Order: sequence, then structure tokens, then C-alpha cells
Amino acid sequence: MANIRDVEGDPSSAWDDLNWTDMNSAEQRLWMVLGWDEDSWQEDTDPPESDDKYWEDLTNSEKNAALELGYTQPLWDEE
Repeated sequence: MANIRDVEGDPSSAWDDLNWTDMNSAEQRLWMVLGWDEDSWQEDTDPPESDDKYWEDLTNSEKNAALELGYTQPLWDEE
């Protein structure tokens, strides 16, 4: 399985600079747990519900995916 890239500092800055196709399949799978797909990532469709949720409202699966993508509760909630 492909590794998830190390994200330092604000993870949103790192991920926002990438196109969906720049991510490996493991990274795409984590974002898909959070409801994203290529169309929503490229802003062709609306973002998923998780984009508007606070950390405490995420499911355990969503929290685990967010953690693997470099987010913590404070970083997620400040978005």
C-alpha cells in the first residue's frame, strides 16, 4: 500500500495545492472516507458533508482518516 505523504504545519495548505490525480490511491481512499471524490475535490460539485462538520461530529472512520491526513481536532475545527 502506498504511503500517505508527511504533512507539516497546516495540512489544508498542503492538500489544497494538490489535484485529485496528484494523490496516490491510499490518500484518495482516505479523502473518500471523508466523502470527497475527484469531482468535489476539483470543485465541480459541492464539498461533502464532512467539510462543514466539527471534529466532534465526525464519525470514528472520518476522524481516523483525518488523523492519517495530518489533521488534529484544533486544525480541523479552525477550517
